[in-house]
Amino acid sequence: MSQTSTIGPPSQRQHRFADECVIGQVFHCPPIYNLIFSCVSPGTLVRIGLSCRAAYIASRDFSQRAFNIHRHLSRFIVKPLAFRSLQARTGTLIAGSNVLQFLDRTFYPEADMDLYVHPGHTREVLDFIVEREGYRFKPHSRQRLDYREIVPHEWDGTQDRGKPLHYRIKGVKSVFSFEKHGPECPLKIQIIECAASPFDTIINFHSTCVMNFITFDAAYSLYPVATFEERNTLQVWRERPFHDLTVVNKYSERGFTWFSTLTASTFSQVSSFHASEDRTVGDRYTWKVALNIQGVDLRPPMNSSSSIFQCDPVIYNGWSLLERDEGIITVYNPIESTLFRYNYSTANAILQFELCRFMLRPCLRGRMLPPSNDPLEKERRPWFVNSVLQVLLW
Repeated sequence: MSQTSTIGPPSQRQHRFADECVIGQVFHCPPIYNLIFSCVSPGTLVRIGLSCRAAYIASRDFSQRAFNIHRHLSRFIVKPLAFRSLQARTGTLIAGSNVLQFLDRTFYPEADMDLYVHPGHTREVLDFIVEREGYRFKPHSRQRLDYREIVPHEWDGTQDRGKPLHYRIKGVKSVFSFEKHGPECPLKIQIIECAASPFDTIINFHSTCVMNFITFDAAYSLYPVATFEERNTLQVWRERPFHDLTVVNKYSERGFTWFSTLTASTFSQVSSFHASEDRTVGDRYTWKVALNIQGVDLRPPMNSSSSIFQCDPVIYNGWSLLERDEGIITVYNPIESTLFRYNYSTANAILQFELCRFMLRPCLRGRMLPPSNDPLEKERRPWFVNSVLQVLLW
């Protein structure tokens, strides 16, 4: 018996794929699919892209333009490639409402740009913003007029870490404000010198909708479903309580429903916060938008004794959300050692144990002793960057 591929006349033929029918032609017309995609959430954009080949190509084309990092940076940064090379070299993160705008494809006219900097890189970032981007330092009442008198060039990573600070925002050592004239209004950049690491500061923000950040090579959202699909944000407990509802009102006006805690009646509604689960940056709950790094100068070796470390250290951090005293807090164990150039965090007790075993190896015990005052010895001291990454990824 012969087999036929169609039944009935061509006009009655049912098409198996969207790109074979009239509706599929939408995905071949950029003006039309751009208008459609601009109105959908990130999750919907992904789901449409999975429907057929034409939709995938169209959604990818739209995403490349919608998440154009140079266009996003251009409001504050004149030299985006040089700035992103600075990010690669120093591990500096963009965070706060600026990243929320980027991932949400929206615009807050009143928002500034916040940069979060690792210990030891602050002076380099400050100099770049002033000398390369033309910003002026705007000290507050307790700061000197010249930031160079506040932040030294040198940083001694061999000194003991984890010293207590008394800044009102957890994880913050200092805040430096900069400003310059823009086409329509003054442009403001805040550089936050972090006590331990940028991630340590970001994970202690007021609520989850701003737990997003941009590295030199990618943008990350830690709670993408809650933030961009459900438009919910969960308050994270802090030592300093809210004295007013300014933050709550601001994000309510931006379309977010504010949760102060997770109750039995709301738990199923807000399960996208993944409370009580061990999380890591880049896990299956994280939304990552890869950025084009063509033209970005990657990080060189820290010194002749250290291995190449060309990824951003933020991806090797972990945390968890737990209920405590009728509120929600971020929980993690800090990893702060003079063996490593950067500080990390983990919520995984096994990883913490393995790191302790690594640091107590006989060949490394000398690094745990009080530091030498010999500048040459400090300069040649190797950083065990690859070793910590292998332990964290075992």
